[in-house]
Amino acid sequence: MKITYWWPLAFLILIPIIIIMYMLKQKAKDEKVASLFLWKEMIKNDRANTPWEKLKKNWLMILQILTLIVLIIALMSPFFMSSLVTTGKACVVIDSSASMSFMYDDNQTRFDKAKEEAISYVRKLKTGTEISLITSDESAMLLASKSQNKLDVIDAIRSLEVSTYPGDASEGVKMAKALAMDSKGLQTLVVTDTSVDCDTLDAMVVDVYTEAPNVGIEYVSHGYSNDKLTVLAKVTNFGNSEVKRDVSIYQNNILVENREVTIDAKSSEVVYFEDVSLIGSAYTVQLSSKDACDYDNICYDILADGSVSNVLLMTQKNLYLENALSLIPGINVTKSTDIDSFNDFATQEYDLYIFDSMLPETLPKQGNIIIFNQQCDEIAPIEGYYPEENLVLYPDECSTTMYLDGLSCVAYSPIAYKVPSYAHAFLSTDYYDSEGNFLGKKDIAFIGEDNGRTYAMIGFDLHNSDLPLYMEFPLLVYNLINESTSGGMLSSYVFDSGDGVAVSADVNESLPYIIKPDATRIDLTDYRYNYTNTDQYGVYTINQDFEDKTLASEFAVNYPFSESRIDKHPSMVVSGEEKVVTEVKGVFNLRNFIILLAMVMLCLEWIAGLRK
Repeated sequence: MKITYWWPLAFLILIPIIIIMYMLKQKAKDEKVASLFLWKEMIKNDRANTPWEKLKKNWLMILQILTLIVLIIALMSPFFMSSLVTTGKACVVIDSSASMSFMYDDNQTRFDKAKEEAISYVRKLKTGTEISLITSDESAMLLASKSQNKLDVIDAIRSLEVSTYPGDASEGVKMAKALAMDSKGLQTLVVTDTSVDCDTLDAMVVDVYTEAPNVGIEYVSHGYSNDKLTVLAKVTNFGNSEVKRDVSIYQNNILVENREVTIDAKSSEVVYFEDVSLIGSAYTVQLSSKDACDYDNICYDILADGSVSNVLLMTQKNLYLENALSLIPGINVTKSTDIDSFNDFATQEYDLYIFDSMLPETLPKQGNIIIFNQQCDEIAPIEGYYPEENLVLYPDECSTTMYLDGLSCVAYSPIAYKVPSYAHAFLSTDYYDSEGNFLGKKDIAFIGEDNGRTYAMIGFDLHNSDLPLYMEFPLLVYNLINESTSGGMLSSYVFDSGDGVAVSADVNESLPYIIKPDATRIDLTDYRYNYTNTDQYGVYTINQDFEDKTLASEFAVNYPFSESRIDKHPSMVVSGEEKVVTEVKGVFNLRNFIILLAMVMLCLEWIAGLRK
């Protein structure tokens, strides 16, 4: 047992005072009696001349002294230490990613709870402990290093704000492991809502994840059909029960369209708005009702800024691809079914060439190229061909496969390419021999930029695949076309918080600048700039001033929907040597129990005084 304060021992001086009070002789009283039976006692009382008397055994005095001692012990705040509290070097890692903005309970968010637990931990550390403080989302930040001032660390924790960026505590844990290499005996506290690998680290993980009903908008997209605008929104219900929500389109805070949708538990629904009338470029789709996270209840989208990319589609007949292309804004598609007529189009330059199961003798010398189901050694050699085989394809994590989490499809007789160094795969397969032996990962589709031109190859025929049957297929085509065309200052218009925005401005005019949703102006330092300060949700405007006008383009930044889906939290998966708890313990304080005991003793003293 340890003591928090020693100064209350000064009150022990009150014990002799209590004893002296009981040694003081009480003043004699005159009493009239009808008999001489008590005469002897009266004589003794009359003969007493001194103010003191012999101390007698008095249970009331003993009870008062014991009560005083108990109150003094309560003021000293005795406590028992547990093995969870470090005695030398400590590191606190707090997950500050966007998912920590979810509600922990009715009164606080997960991040509020994380700060509360971190502060509780720091307070319970032994005085003189070296404390490091790290926050973690998609990157880690060291806010305090080996500080021995607990109050400064607590103030730093209190001032923290949750990030809008995706991520978890893993980057912070990596930094803690680096610190542990230089500080033997370092104990780490990790506060997070997502499972994290603390292998080789002496760590205690506080799990602040809680199940809560949540419905969010996974994405918003739009397209044109016969010059009519169609908007679609995918809404996902993460809860365990069916819900009804109003899905509404707003522009300039004015309601444009509204739909009611019923979503089963743990499922998604795609809501379509047809023939929508929108004036301007930016609009939002919003859900009714509040839930565990309000940030994923709203999604921003941008209609193209008027720049049009010309696309030449060479295909025999592919309704899947043609319909998907018709939904993409900002492109003008010219279609031809005769590859022999390709030279007839040579007089006109196209921004993008799409060759579906056919190739010209000579590839175009300008523009970007997408090739389906063909061999083209000029772009990438074949690594393998698998005739009469059905292979399961899965998406590789990249911008091309955004929103395709968990999707897998089957392709018949696919081609595997040797991906060029400048490109990355976005569809792959695990290949096995006839005996089930794993032969390695094969890349079936890739995309990349080389010398200012974008090349993409997809090694299967869409007609021989079930990919077009998935509702995510138009999104895949949208992302593919979006990365293969460019116009104006922006090549993309919708981003997640934390994404970089590639800006390409006119080098003959003034430098561009960005207006953030809170009206803050950011002046860019170059005409080709990767803007990464996308920390606010909403609509940004990028401007470039000309002599007689200002060219403006808008882009939207949304809540990273990946943060709404946490499949594994710390209590589900424990790896390494970490202990997983839901709150910081380590000190068993006896003060409250002692105060309760003192109150009971005061009551007994009061009762004894009344009876006397």
